[in-house]
Order: sequence, then C-alpha cells, then structure tokens
Amino acid sequence: MFIKTSERGQALILITFAIIGLIGLTGLTVDGGMAYSDRRNAQNAADSAAFAAARAKIREENYQNAIYAIANMNGYPNSAVAIAEAPAGANICGDGITGTEITVTITSSIDTSFASVVGVQHVTNVVSATSRACDIGASGPLYAGSAVFSTKTGACNGANSSNLYVNGSGHLQVWGGDLASASADPSCLNFQGGETQLKKQESGTECADIVTAASSGGTFNNVKGEDGCGAKIYNQTFADPPANLNITCSGTATKTGESMSPGNFTGTFPPAGVKTLESGTYCLNGDFRLNNNEKLTGNGVTIVLNTGTLKWNGSSEIKLSAPTEGAYKGLLIYAPPTNSHATGNNEINIDGNGNAKLTGTVLAQNLPCYFAGSGQIQKAKLQFICYTWGMNGNGQGEIVYDSSVFYSPIVMPNVSLIK
Repeated sequence: MFIKTSERGQALILITFAIIGLIGLTGLTVDGGMAYSDRRNAQNAADSAAFAAARAKIREENYQNAIYAIANMNGYPNSAVAIAEAPAGANICGDGITGTEITVTITSSIDTSFASVVGVQHVTNVVSATSRACDIGASGPLYAGSAVFSTKTGACNGANSSNLYVNGSGHLQVWGGDLASASADPSCLNFQGGETQLKKQESGTECADIVTAASSGGTFNNVKGEDGCGAKIYNQTFADPPANLNITCSGTATKTGESMSPGNFTGTFPPAGVKTLESGTYCLNGDFRLNNNEKLTGNGVTIVLNTGTLKWNGSSEIKLSAPTEGAYKGLLIYAPPTNSHATGNNEINIDGNGNAKLTGTVLAQNLPCYFAGSGQIQKAKLQFICYTWGMNGNGQGEIVYDSSVFYSPIVMPNVSLIK
C-alpha cells in the first residue's frame, strides 16, 4: 500500500491544529480558572475595602487609607485601586440626613500560561463595589405636621373615650398643625362643644386640618377653618408609635433652696418649695403634681414620667421648655410605653384654673391627655402625642405648630454595601 506524500502532509497539518486546539482548550481551562479565581479575590477585596471605607467615614477617619490597606492585604497595590466619592441621593439616608457613597474599583491583570499560544498574553479583571455611609442626624419630627396626634387605633365608646374631643365651652386654637387620629372609627372624632379654630401658620402657608384613618364621618360642631384651613382628610395611614426611648438619668435629683437639679427622683414631684428646675433630664418614679397656686419654671428640661400620673390643678402656673440641643432636643415630657393608662389609670391632666406655657413635644403614647376647668394653655410652640386628647370645661388652648422646636428622634450613623 502506498501513501501519497501530500496525504502525509495534510495529516501533519491536522495534527498540528489539533494540538493547538488542545492547548487552547487547556489554556481556557487553566488560565480561565486562574482569571475567575483572581476576579473573585478582587471582588472580595473591593467589597471589603468599600465597607471599611464607609466605617472609616462615619468615624471621621481617613477612608482612603482604609481602602488601600484592605487592597494591599489582598495583593493589590495602590496603583490598581481607583476611588470615587459622591453624595448620597436626597432623603436616601432619611429626611435631612446627609450621606456619602464610596466606590472602590480594582483593576487586576494576570499573565496567561497556555492561552499565550493562541495570542492571549494577559487577562484583565475590573471589579467595583459601592458602600454608603449615612451620617448621624434627626429623622424629622414624629408625626410630622401634627400638632396633636392620638395614637389610639381601636374603636371608641362615648365622648370621653374618643381619640380627639372638645366638649363644654372650651376654646381651642391651632396654628399650622393638624389634629390627627390613628383610629379608623369615625366616632373617635368628637367635637361636640366649645369652639375649635384651625388656622394657617402665622409665618408660613401650612394649614391646621383634621386628619384621620377613618373613611368618613365624625362630629365637628363649631369646628371652624380660617384662611382655607380646617379640611377633613380621611383614609390616612400612620406609623406606629416609637419604641421605648430608654432614657436614663445619672445621679439623684436634689433640692437646693427653691431649685432642683436633674437626676432620678422617687415620690411625688416636685418636693414642696421647689420653684425652679435646672436644665437637664428628670427621671420620675411617681406622680408629677402641682396645685394650690404653686409655680414652677424650667428651661431646657426633659421630664421622664416612668411611672405615675401628671396632674396640675388649682391656680398653678407652669412655664417649661424643652432642650434646644442634645439627643433629646425638643422633648419636654416623655412617658415611655410602659407607663400606660391601661395598667395604672395614669394620665396627663391639666385641670383647674391654672396657666401652663409649654414649649416642645409631649410624648405620652399610651396615656390620655386631658384638659379641663377654666385654665389656659398659653399660646406656645407645642406638640402632643398622646393615646387620646381632649378638652372639657371652659378653658383655653392655643397651640402653634413649629417642627424646629419639636422632638426628632436621632438616627445613628450607619453603613451599608449597596452594590
């Protein structure tokens, strides 16, 4: 049998191409595996570096150094790392809270072993990761836009169990803030007597309206809107009341002459003869009572009503304002969720013919707030968040909504890996 020379040459060519193909496949397997492994390593390094950068950012440390340190630990020099910074989008971190997004890009080039035979000398991986660092800030006032907010969500039975009510011959005026009810029961809106005037902000355009989770209904005798205000806004949803703020005090509140220093106090507060509260936080385990022409003044104070009730009556005169800075800025009176009318018949009750001028937020989500007699809530920047809220008798109430002086929960700085 004779084999032609041309056939032998063709076979050699085919064998050569087959060998090249096998080397290419080997290169794809070996070099491709190396490239994939390097890409995963680079991506892990970028993720870790971006997260470390965000942590360094909220700690006010040099976040570039944190990025380079992580990259170097994973075998990537500074020259292989690119860093980009941009502000977080509006309201991504929360209303009015600023943030920064940091993108780390790692470029890695590895030499091939077998793929070079087919002309592929290098494989380049480019990976990136982005983190977000949100700064510390305030989330905005609780139940923004509400001067009075009733947290009760259940049904009502009778006028005095209503979420919001005005009876007798009292006179309520509200500027720029809503009267809001979380209950879907329309009978929880019970304005049977007196007069309620809902007005526009004195230095703005926001109206005082009535806002409710109910779909319709309510009793609104003598509810008057001015300047286009006083609308009834139905079918609204509301956030749950805040969790326990767990406010604590250090030391013991101490009386010196007619003054009281902040701290913990057990018993009926304030002790006899105290007329002035020094600035600070007072953690009370007992009732807060004033009567019989007693007077009390305090600026920059937060009253924490851990247990007991608040009752001011007689001809007492009270002037209290919340702190203007710090973690509890704007928080005047706080009753934690554990202080509940359901378990102790406690309440916030301003009665008699006294006068109260209060500035800040009263946060008593499980206590009813009740105003009776012929006393007066003097015109002040004030927000109530109570289980229920109502007026009886022939007293006067003047409430001005101004979110700048109300309590806004502090949002702690946080970090996240977003892509």
